[in-house]
Order: sequence, then structure tokens, then C-alpha cells
Amino acid sequence: MVVLNHLYYKPIGQVIEERESKIAGETNLIETNIKDIEEKTQHIEGVIKETQKESRKIREELIKKGEEVREQIVQEARENSKKMFETKMKQLDEQILTAEKKLEQEISMFSDKIKEIFMS
Repeated sequence: MVVLNHLYYKPIGQVIEERESKIAGETNLIETNIKDIEEKTQHIEGVIKETQKESRKIREELIKKGEEVREQIVQEARENSKKMFETKMKQLDEQILTAEKKLEQEISMFSDKIKEIFMS
């Protein structure tokens, strides 16, 4: 039995111990890698959340700036329309005055002609 133990069981026991040791080492390595991956995943998720937060802030700022630009353009268009309206109204007033003067002159001419006809 001592011979069998020494020849067969002892080498088999060493092989089993080596395998168990190797498996334990690989298990520890796998667990370490899993923890490392989990930490990196958490870090990446944190970076993603921060990036999303920053992108929302930038988007809101761009929307606000766009609204300000739109409002400025609308205001400028209103001012330009008002100026154009005032210019056209002045031109129309001038045309009305010119037409009134011309009508007064024509009325004066007609009244002079009528006087001539009735006086002659």
C-alpha cells in the first residue's frame, strides 16, 4: 500500500493540488478582472451621464440663443416695416398735397374761364 501510495496516489494528488491551485489563481484573476471591469463601467457611465448633462445644457443655451436671434430678427423686421410704412405715408401725403395744389390751380383756371365766358 505504501508503494501504491507513493507511486500512484502521491503524483495524482500533486496534479490535483496543482490544478486546484491553478484554478484558484485563475478564479482570483477573473474576480479581479470583473471588479476592474465593473469600476471602469461605472466610470464610463458617470462620464456618459455628465456628457449628457453638458449636452442638454449646451442644447438649452443654443435654443435660448436661437430664440434671441429670432426675436432680434423679428424686431428688426418690425422696425424696417414701420420705417417703410412711414416713408410710404410721407410720399402719399406729398402726392396728396401735390394733387390738391394741382386741383386748386385747375379750379382757379376753370373759374377764370367761366368768368370770361359769362363776362364776355
